[in-house]
Amino acid sequence: MKRPSFAISLRTVLFWSVFLTLDTATQLAFKTASEHVEGMSFGWGFLQTALMTPAFWLAILCYIATFIVWMAVLTRMDLSRAFPLTALTYVTVPALALMFFGEQLPAIRVLGIAVIIAGVIMIGWEE
Repeated sequence: MKRPSFAISLRTVLFWSVFLTLDTATQLAFKTASEHVEGMSFGWGFLQTALMTPAFWLAILCYIATFIVWMAVLTRMDLSRAFPLTALTYVTVPALALMFFGEQLPAIRVLGIAVIIAGVIMIGWEE
């Protein structure tokens, strides 16, 4: 029996929400992990420190989960429509980097984020 299109759309939105959350969490966890190796030269000590950092492992787990959810998204959407939507992480990551790491968002970057949002809306618009 064929599912109603509303249920499919709702499921796709759910997968996209999970994807966006995981992809954003991955980047924030990598940033957190990088703070533990900041200033270290790349080498054995760097790798040991990174491997002993819980945020590093969280980033890896989120990355794997993101991959799995991305595969689920691609079973429901064309790549040419799905891939541009990944740009939404260019919105969520800077916003949360501001909140959690105190990173700055100059006006030109905010304008760029607005352009990305507009582009995603145009790409996702159904005719």
